Amino acid sequence: MLVLVAVFFVVHYMFASITAHATAVLPVMLAVGAGIAGLPVREYVLLPCFTFGIMGIVSPYATGPSPVYYGSGYLPARDYWRLGAIFGAIFLAVLLAVGVPWLLAIRR
Repeated sequence: MLVLVAVFFVVHYMFASITAHATAVLPVMLAVGAGIAGLPVREYVLLPCFTFGIMGIVSPYATGPSPVYYGSGYLPARDYWRLGAIFGAIFLAVLLAVGVPWLLAIRR
C-alpha cells in the first residue's frame, strides 16, 4: 500500500495538472490495489485521494495556481523544482507515517 501511494504521488511529476493525473492514473492504481489480496481497499482508496492536496507544490505546473507563483519570478526555476522535491518528500513521508497508521487504526 505504501509503495503504491508513493508511486502515485511521484508519477505526478509527469503530468501537467492534477485533473490529467487523476483521470489517467487513479483508476489504474485503484485497480492494481484492489487486485492485491489482503490489502485494505477502503483505506487504500483514500490515500491516493489524500495526495491530491499535497501535489500542488511539486512542480511549476502541478496545479492551477502554480504557474502564477512560478511566473511571478519570485523563485527561480531551479529553486522551484528543488523545493518542490524537498517539500513533496516531506509531505509524502508525513502522510505515509501518520496517515496510514491513523486510517488503519480507525477501521471498523
